[in-house]
Amino acid sequence: MRSTLILAPVALAVLSATHVLQWLFKSANCRTQGTETEWSQLVTAIANPDLHAVVAFCLIGFLVALNLILRFPDFGAVIEQYNQF
Repeated sequence: MRSTLILAPVALAVLSATHVLQWLFKSANCRTQGTETEWSQLVTAIANPDLHAVVAFCLIGFLVALNLILRFPDFGAVIEQYNQF
């Protein structure tokens, strides 16, 4: 569980390194101009800080839900018993 919490910020930091990716995909060849544009759009979308915030928020919610499910496996049965009254 802790390794997941460490890997998420590392992954986001790697995705933020757009200048390296743009440098790798630059080409002087005219035939690769369309491919370069598609890669540039993809890199721009991935490097968007708003996307990082949304992904981090969803990841935190998912990990909290998973943690609660694994800590209280019979919680659904408890809710079912309360609903019978």
